[in-house]
Amino acid sequence: MSDTSVGSPRTLRQLVLIAALAATTLLTVVMGMTDPAAPLSYPSRFLIWNLFLAWIPLVFAWGFAAVRRRVWLIPVGLGWLAFLPNAPYLVTDLVHLGDGYELWRHILQYGFAAWIGIMLGVISMRLVHRRIEEEWGTVAGWATMVVSVGLCAIGVVIGRFQRWNSWDLVTRPEAVVARTVDWVGSPFSHVQSTGVAVAVATFLALAYTTMWAYEAIGDRVG
Repeated sequence: MSDTSVGSPRTLRQLVLIAALAATTLLTVVMGMTDPAAPLSYPSRFLIWNLFLAWIPLVFAWGFAAVRRRVWLIPVGLGWLAFLPNAPYLVTDLVHLGDGYELWRHILQYGFAAWIGIMLGVISMRLVHRRIEEEWGTVAGWATMVVSVGLCAIGVVIGRFQRWNSWDLVTRPEAVVARTVDWVGSPFSHVQSTGVAVAVATFLALAYTTMWAYEAIGDRVG
C-alpha cells in the first residue's frame, strides 16, 4: 500500500488536519452566531466572510501541489498568491475587540480566527514550497517563500488600511496597483501602514519557519 493511498497513515493525517481546521472554523462561526447581544451583526458577519476567504489559498495550494502538468502551475500559483493575504489578515480583525459584557466571547472568537488564519496561511505556503522545490530546487523554493511573505504583508496592509480585497485585483487592478505603488514608493510617509507590514511579514515568516522546523521533530535521530 502506498503512502498516499486511501487509509494510509499520511492520508489519514491529512484528513484529520482538514477536519481540525474545519472544526475550529465552525467553532468560531458558532461563537458569533450565538452571541446573545447581536448574533451575526457587525463585525461577526464580516469575520465569517473573512474566514471563507482565508480558506481559498489552501484550496489553490492543494491544487498547486496536485496538478501534474507544469503549465497549470502558473495560473494556480497566481491564484494562491492573490488570495494568500486573506489568511493572515484575520489576525488584524482583533481590532474589532471592544469593551462589554461579552468581551470574553469576542476575545475567544477573534483569537480562534487569528489562529485559523495563520494555520491556513502557513500550511498553504508549505504545500507550494514543497512543489516548487520538487520542480526547481531548494533555492527557488525558499526564494518564493521570501517573496510571498513580503507580498502577503503588503496585501494585508492594503486590505486593512486601503480597504481593497483580493477581488479588486480582478475588477480594479489599476486602482489597487496605483495606491500600492504610492505607499511602497514613500513608506515613511505612512508610518502606521509600514509598521504593520513589517510586523505581519516578521510574524508570518516566523510562523512559517516554525512549521518548517517542526517537521524535523518526526525525523529519527541517527
